[in-house]
Order: sequence, then C-alpha cells, then structure tokens
Amino acid sequence: MANHHKQSHTLMHHKFDVRHLGALPELASSRLLGLASEVIIGVFFPIFLYEFFGLSLQWTLFWFAASYLTRIPLLILGAKIFSRTGLVKSMFIGSAFWIGFYAIAYVLNVAPEFHTWTFLGLLIASLSLHNAFYWAPFHVDFAKFTSKKRRGKQLGTLYALQRLIGVAGPIVGGFLIATFSYGAAFAVGIGCILASLVPLSFLPRTNVQYEYGFFETFKMMFAKKYRYLTLSMIAYGADSAIGYIIWPIFLFIVFDGAYLSIGIFASLLVVVNVILQLIVGKQIDHHHKRKMIKFGVDLYALGWFFKAFVSSVGGVFAASTFHTFGSIMMRTPVDVMVYEKAADSGHYIDEFTVIREIALSMGRSGAIAVLAIVTIFAPIWTAFIFAAVIAFGISTLTKFTLEEVHI
Repeated sequence: MANHHKQSHTLMHHKFDVRHLGALPELASSRLLGLASEVIIGVFFPIFLYEFFGLSLQWTLFWFAASYLTRIPLLILGAKIFSRTGLVKSMFIGSAFWIGFYAIAYVLNVAPEFHTWTFLGLLIASLSLHNAFYWAPFHVDFAKFTSKKRRGKQLGTLYALQRLIGVAGPIVGGFLIATFSYGAAFAVGIGCILASLVPLSFLPRTNVQYEYGFFETFKMMFAKKYRYLTLSMIAYGADSAIGYIIWPIFLFIVFDGAYLSIGIFASLLVVVNVILQLIVGKQIDHHHKRKMIKFGVDLYALGWFFKAFVSSVGGVFAASTFHTFGSIMMRTPVDVMVYEKAADSGHYIDEFTVIREIALSMGRSGAIAVLAIVTIFAPIWTAFIFAAVIAFGISTLTKFTLEEVHI
C-alpha cells in the first residue's frame, strides 16, 4: 500500500508533473489520427463479419461477445504491465496490437479459407490486447491532462473534432470497399494508426501503480465504493455495443448492401450533429451534470424506440438524427463526470479506470450474448427496444459520489 502511494505521488513532483507541459494537444492529436482509422472502417467492420459469416447475425454476435469477454482478464494483466512500463509505452504496445488486428482482418479478407478459425481467434486476441494496453492508459492521461474547470468544453471540442473527421471517414471507407475491397480500407487504417504514433511519442512519461489483485478487482467492482460506477458502466457498455454492432448491420439491410450509400448516410448524420456537440460541451461546465444526464438518458432511450419502428431511408434518418441528439445530451455529461471522478480519485485513478473498462466489457459481452440468442426468434429491431431499456441504467452514475473512491 505504501509503495503505491509513494510511486503515484511522484506524479505531483515537478519532474513528473504533466500539468505544466500542455500535453493535451499531443494526446488529442494522436487520438484523432487513430480515430481516422476507426471511422474509415468502424461502421463497416460489423458488416464485414456479417458477410464473412454468410449473413449470419448469430455468428457475428457470438464473435463479438467472445471478443468483449476476452478483454476482461486482459485488462487486469494490462494494468499490471503498464504499472511497470508507464502509460505511453503501454499505448504504443496497444497500437501495435491494433495494427495487428487490421493486418489479420486483411488476411481474412483476401484468403478467407486459410486457417479461418485460427485467424478469427487471432483477430479476437489482437483486438482484446489492443483494448487492454491502450484504453485505460489513454483515459488516465486524458483525465490528468484536461482542466477541471474547462473539462466539459475540452471534451466537447474533442468530440466535435472527432465528428468532423467522422464526416469524411465513412464516405472514404464506403468508397474504398465498393471500389476495391475491405482490404484497401484495412490498409489505409493501418497507415492512420502509424501516423498516430508520432504525436504519441511526444507525450510526457507518467507512471501509476495498479494495486488491486486479480480477484480483488472484481470484489471492489461491486463493493459499496464502486457499485454505482460499475452498474452504470455495464449499462453504458451494453448500449454502446448495440449501437456499434447491430445498427450498421441494420443499415446494411435497409440500404441493400450499398456500401457507399451507408457511408454517405453515416456522414450526413455527423454533419447534423457537429454544432450540437460544441454547444452541449460548453454548457456542461455551467449546468448541473446529474440533471443533464437524466434528461439526456430519457431522450436517448426514446431515440432507440423510434429506431425500432422505422424502415424507410427517410424514417431512419429522422430517427437517427433525434437519437444522436439524445446521445450528445447523455454521453457528454456522462463522460465529463467520469473523467472528473477519475481525476479526483487521486492515487487510485488507474484502479478507477480499469474497473470502468472491465464494467464496459461486461456490459458489452453480456448484452451481445443475450441478443445472439434473442434474435434467433425475434427480428433485428428488437435489439433497439432492448437498448432503450438498458439505457436507463446509465443514469445510475448520478448516484456515484466522490467519497466512494477514497479508500
């Protein structure tokens, strides 16, 4: 225990104090370049697997469920390792596995019959290791580098920039896939990840010490200190997985497999919501976050209901626009509150972040496994009703208080 406090406390000494270095631009630049890879491929990757499995929704969902489940123990292993290597090196390792993920997907695209199940397993392993080594260190650094008084505005600006990149990304991805193949999109994605390593190399070194053991981590997740955070993030993860996996496949069905049309549609939604993101981000710093979360959750859940009952392109666009607005109203204050709690949790910022990531993976794996079974008997849109109900669990975060992370 004493060693943990001593090592973490060095972050506050001048030699390790990252606050005066202005490291947020470098971290944000790296993230935005990495995001370019995600938005080119992101909306299409669930479709890629859906087609790879012969339009079997169940096989696609079981693959994702296994992927999310695999991350859970690896997140703790990753925390133990980045306690030794430092956060920046861990993000480099995670990026290397991310490149490996796209390289394996490329092989599956060009040679689908070549050791298929081995490469599908390697695909899960590489994606899980990427998440284990990259995301917890990123969130720890982001919580440290952002300003307490301007965190809402900073996060809103980052999200708005992400959405601007998201305008072109789906169109580029749809064009590459329609004109060449998925392999071309994977190759461009690898290039974007390599570019993201440049600003990452300029980040100051920060060290943390993950104190919890393997079983202690799960015990702490559901202890009084973290219970509301855990429950909220399980719901958050379940909801986000449905949006990431089911929604693109639903669009693929609505647009009858027209990749470029799917990309253009996704980009139009981004254009509609960029300004809203900036406005909401600024308001977060001046309004009661708990009230905004509850209001945003209500809008967001209603958006899922609307999505469940539309089938035309126009109806899908209208429902998606409303739902995205609800998403902004909910997700921005939720994420700001989570970063605030992480930054204020002192020596336990890494434990806080790892528990959050594990809870997200639990929610994602559980929800997708349930839907893999439910959609055998029910149509795909029932997933949106399921997501609407789950979304209300996100507001549990409003019950989480700072005192709960002081151990």
